[in-house]
Amino acid sequence: MTTLTRNITRLPRVPLAVLVLTITVVTVGQVLPRIAPAAHTPLTVPQVRNQDAGTAASSGAGAGADGDASSGEAFDPLAQAGAAVTTEDLTRIRADVTFWGDRFAKSPRDFISATRLAASEIELARATGDITAYLAADLAVDGALKAYPDYALALDYRGVVEVALHRFADARDNANAILADTPDDLTARATLGDASLELGDVKAAEDAFGKLIAADDSAAVRVRVSHLAFIEGRTADAVAASHSAVAAAIDEGAGASGLAWYQYQLGDTLINTGDRVGASAAYAAALAADPRSHLAYWGLARVAAADGRLDEAIADVSHAIAIVPLPEFVARRADLYRLRGTAGDARHEADDRKTVLAIAQLAGAAANVYDRTLAIYLAGSGGDPARALTLAQGEIAVRKDVYGYDALAWALLANDRPAEADDAMTTALGFGTRDAKLLYHAGMIKAALGDHGRARELLTASLTLDPSFDPLAASLARAALVDLP
Repeated sequence: MTTLTRNITRLPRVPLAVLVLTITVVTVGQVLPRIAPAAHTPLTVPQVRNQDAGTAASSGAGAGADGDASSGEAFDPLAQAGAAVTTEDLTRIRADVTFWGDRFAKSPRDFISATRLAASEIELARATGDITAYLAADLAVDGALKAYPDYALALDYRGVVEVALHRFADARDNANAILADTPDDLTARATLGDASLELGDVKAAEDAFGKLIAADDSAAVRVRVSHLAFIEGRTADAVAASHSAVAAAIDEGAGASGLAWYQYQLGDTLINTGDRVGASAAYAAALAADPRSHLAYWGLARVAAADGRLDEAIADVSHAIAIVPLPEFVARRADLYRLRGTAGDARHEADDRKTVLAIAQLAGAAANVYDRTLAIYLAGSGGDPARALTLAQGEIAVRKDVYGYDALAWALLANDRPAEADDAMTTALGFGTRDAKLLYHAGMIKAALGDHGRARELLTASLTLDPSFDPLAASLARAALVDLP
């Protein structure tokens, strides 16, 4: 990938300005500034600039010859997927998919149209939560690279798709290949760090993010540094870096949806490290910046549930689901219905539990993206320990990070194998991560092994640190503490 190559295509390298931690598993929430939940109204991502692509607008697509859309911004393939789109935006995105898809179908060697199609499919995936759009983007990237194997922008999009589809090893290997040729490629460096951290290679992530922040001390990089610090148990550093990411986003002139995403990340860091009041303020700030942020609603639902305001928590998570129906959102609402237990809640809970599995099934070939979420869910309130263990074992075979070992431990415990669960949890805790969910799982495992003193210590630590991690699990932890001898 040379400067000459980029000049020939006349398409700029992807800006790092608003790179997102594609960490899989968003688990997130919102409270109302009090508006009724909109129908399915997803997220916005800026349109791709393309100076060589012809005039899409003349054929009904949203991007013109220079790729301008209503936002007028350049499309960042690794940008956060936390913004809300209007009906008009969604119409434009779908028109772009049709337009670039038709062009590529007519000219299979048109790598620019194939790349534009990939970008539009990524946009569609982010806007609707439809993970199968990433599969379509994957095919488009393959087509672009078949026609032009060294096309830099398509290589970047391939990394985005691989991370989104949880092909972390491929994302890592391809990022390393790009960096061997172009060591200053910041997008590849970010992808390498993200993929390495998801694979449990903390040292490689440290190296990638260290080089990244030395080259570009931006909000996007600071939020990565915050997440790495949290995984390593450096909670004060995580909080400081998350605050600085918000400050940098403001300095960089982030749009409303971008700023909301950084505020949400700050809220998550604060609540995970024991500051529920600060988290509530950050989530509220996210919602003020972007009143249709599903992440802000999810975060505020988490706060409300921990405070015992179950009606509000259910309302907030319902708003999040109306915007982007992620399975973890629906699973959490089912648990909240069980906890509240008012008239009709049992039926609502049963409906939501069916929906959790349906969402994953609809993902088709991309269903593996939800494997870890489902493993934790099925090992607990989902009530299918055998399947949970199968999913967790499949995950840990390819992704040996802290939460992979946690999911395996929890599934092993659900299958009455506490000694093996304890081994897996020991590995998980060895990463140093201070997460209330990990402490809860570890405490329940120790209780099953009869180590009552250690169980009490861990369960108490979990509830002290962050009782919002899971309202149903928190209630079970309290019950377990009462029952311990």
